[in-house]
Amino acid sequence: MLLPAVSLLLLVLAPLGNAFAQPAASGFGGTFRQLRPQQQELMRRWVNEYGTIFKRQLNAEALYNQLPMSARTTFQAVTHALLNSKLTSEDGKPMGTALDLIDLVERISGQVPHARGDRQFRIYVYLKPGALNKLHTAREFERGHDNAVYHIGYPINFRQQGGVPSIQISVARTGKRADIDVDYRSSSPVKALVSGHLTSANSDVRAGNNALVHNRRWAGLSDWWRELMAVFIEKPAPEEPADGITPGAEAERKRIAQGPIYEAIHAYLNDWLIKRRPEELLPLFSIKAYPCVAELGGDARPDSRLALVRILEQMKSRNRALGVVNRLEDVVSAVSYRLPDSAPVSHPYVRLFSLQEVPEDVAWAIDCRVRYKLQLAEPIPRPPHKFNKTFVASMRIKDPKEPQSFVVQAWAREGSEWRLTSIDVKRKTMSPSANLLAGAVSSQVPDADSEGLSEEAGKLLERWLMKKQPAEAAKYFLPESFACNAYAESHPAGREPTTADSKHLMVFLDEVAKDAVPAQRLDGVIASVEAEHHELKPLPHSRSAAFLLSEIGGDLLRMGDCGFDPRTLRSRQPAKQPEGKGLATSFRLIQVQGEEGGAITLYWKRSSEGWRVYSYAVIAD
Repeated sequence: MLLPAVSLLLLVLAPLGNAFAQPAASGFGGTFRQLRPQQQELMRRWVNEYGTIFKRQLNAEALYNQLPMSARTTFQAVTHALLNSKLTSEDGKPMGTALDLIDLVERISGQVPHARGDRQFRIYVYLKPGALNKLHTAREFERGHDNAVYHIGYPINFRQQGGVPSIQISVARTGKRADIDVDYRSSSPVKALVSGHLTSANSDVRAGNNALVHNRRWAGLSDWWRELMAVFIEKPAPEEPADGITPGAEAERKRIAQGPIYEAIHAYLNDWLIKRRPEELLPLFSIKAYPCVAELGGDARPDSRLALVRILEQMKSRNRALGVVNRLEDVVSAVSYRLPDSAPVSHPYVRLFSLQEVPEDVAWAIDCRVRYKLQLAEPIPRPPHKFNKTFVASMRIKDPKEPQSFVVQAWAREGSEWRLTSIDVKRKTMSPSANLLAGAVSSQVPDADSEGLSEEAGKLLERWLMKKQPAEAAKYFLPESFACNAYAESHPAGREPTTADSKHLMVFLDEVAKDAVPAQRLDGVIASVEAEHHELKPLPHSRSAAFLLSEIGGDLLRMGDCGFDPRTLRSRQPAKQPEGKGLATSFRLIQVQGEEGGAITLYWKRSSEGWRVYSYAVIAD
């Protein structure tokens, strides 16, 4: 198996046989009949849509009752919070509840072993038309800084106001899909670094006193699961395996997931066509590729709901058409499809697929969201003409209906794992458009700048976190950074700006230094973070294990300023973008218990004294 089935559609994991003919009995509660009518309706719509795609008659009640406990508790807690969160416009007019924003649930991600907290205990949904506008105008939600490290694929960030617990709604750039969870722990910057805000317990209603905290804000949620968990002496109840990997195969799985791109593509083909396990490959598909479902034929459109299920159905359909496959060479063959300014990649599977590394703007041009000219909630700016580890594989997979067709796939890393970000099915042999890259320009930061900043950032971090000298570290911060209040959790209407002095900075530096574990090397104290934002470009440097060094621009650069007020985003008016690019470093503290805390981002610029920090922020979730 290639990758663990992280956040798989649980409907895919459940058996689709006669078990759905009649409701299943449950002796511990948490059944479909205990849901509110609005929650039941969401389940029915989900199951009906799934059944339509697979041409099956499914029973929503029976299916729900057979889901793992963590999936049911996640669905109940998140939808209960949404149902009990009223929305009002800026002039005080009611706009329904937060649950009214949802058109369809697409996935439930309960407990996912080995996954980070922001990939567990949440629901993924398809939003109703106008939902994003409501979030922008609702007094109860505030548009925060874009998600640039966590919630990969869902950068547009809204957080419910009023303290913890709170609902976080992270929206995809298309404005149509969202990742929704409840945060039960404080997201204040310093606390988020060490309090487990990014652990699974942050959004798992079963953990600690989260159910009590939930009911303090949204009364009426039954903690039916406690009886079952008590049977196991307060340990989590057994879950269905989320990844299906045998213990002995875990090391091999990690090797492939983090190894060369050609091994990932070969494993993908092998699992799909020979092992015939396409449902285990769904985590490979980036949300960026969902509009590509229209390429696969049938009645799918770029904005189709349950796109991932439709992709699965197409893969299963090809399995049925090909039957038993013993060798990939019998059904897969390489196709030459050379994209502009690409660099061919040699690899051991040249008979199966051709492989090329492409510049960022080439990958942008073949992105399904761009090719289909989707109306996006926020634009995807054209990136520079430079290489950044994006690869394109071209191959012909035997298709009895369309023997001349071939597929062009774009692959890129999202975090530490390879993801399929675009699919283009060519139904007749053709060459790429000659004007695909007309007018492309480069905006790469010179290597000397990035390496020079890497050196200075390393000195600051060593004095701050290894030598525990916050006063010395403070010398790297410019006075304009004093306005960054490290304890601000929200921006309530009418709040006056905090007095800009050094006391907030010193408290912040001192608290973080106390929480840094001792180590002989900087990369034993801190670790680099994953990055996924179209305006954040990772740059190579000599200390990449300890911190991420990146070029930033556009909204991300504007939001990094200490004086940025998220309330200005409510107007939906295009903001004047800062000219040029900026540089930032991001890292997280390594914690003894192995849990992952929040990330710290430092924003840098040149001053008369060299590289200095003009702003800082903690990315909690």
